[in-house]
Amino acid sequence: MNIKYYIADPTGNITALVLTDKSLDYKLVSQKIMQENSSVEQVGFVDFSGGQIRLRMSGSEFCGNATMSAAALYYELSGRKSNFETEVSVFGTDKPVKVNVTEKDKCFKCDCFLEKPYKISEASFAADNKEYNFPLVCFEGIMHIIADETLSLNTAKKVISTLAESLCAKALGIMMISENKGKMKPLVYVSDTKTLFLEGSCASGSCAAAAALCKKGEKLILKQPGGTLGVLNSDELVLSGSVKLSQCFELEI
Repeated sequence: MNIKYYIADPTGNITALVLTDKSLDYKLVSQKIMQENSSVEQVGFVDFSGGQIRLRMSGSEFCGNATMSAAALYYELSGRKSNFETEVSVFGTDKPVKVNVTEKDKCFKCDCFLEKPYKISEASFAADNKEYNFPLVCFEGIMHIIADETLSLNTAKKVISTLAESLCAKALGIMMISENKGKMKPLVYVSDTKTLFLEGSCASGSCAAAAALCKKGEKLILKQPGGTLGVLNSDELVLSGSVKLSQCFELEI
């Protein structure tokens, strides 16, 4: 079987989007794409039939960056030339996600409107002879621990898979945020695919940080390894980012 896919760069969180209108072996396809493209951090499957945008990630997790990328790819392939308002139906979420897309010089600026988390609680765990207590922000399809600089990257890598299992999380992020809230290192583990990445950026993690740390009406700007994402904490969480798209690739399965 021959499949076609694009590689999207949403603020450094490199994402492959497979064009499909049929059921595929998501794990197999994802593994092959990631073997061929070492920069790819995650793989999503998009279906544009009937003029609708449907997205399913390989691990059935929710990903804000992939959601924006799917909207940008539809904009590009449909030949649109003006501002575009659409909805993306993401597998595992209750409602479609509204995305606004504006294109300039092949760079797509996206505003993504996300529902607030269904729960914010606390994650408590022990590691390396220390006790940690951080906010735990729960969205449909992914959870995030909002940590600070007291948690090292090495310690986060040690505990994240065990924490994901104990929380029954489809995906778990540990967002390590600097003291002044200006920088963030996003570590994300997807349970089904057992993949772990220190990502270029994490859109849902940025939203989780804004929900946990900001009052209503405040905007959180976070510089991440791949670039900067902003989130306004309003009636919804309004995520602002950008997406660049590659040419089309083909893969024989």
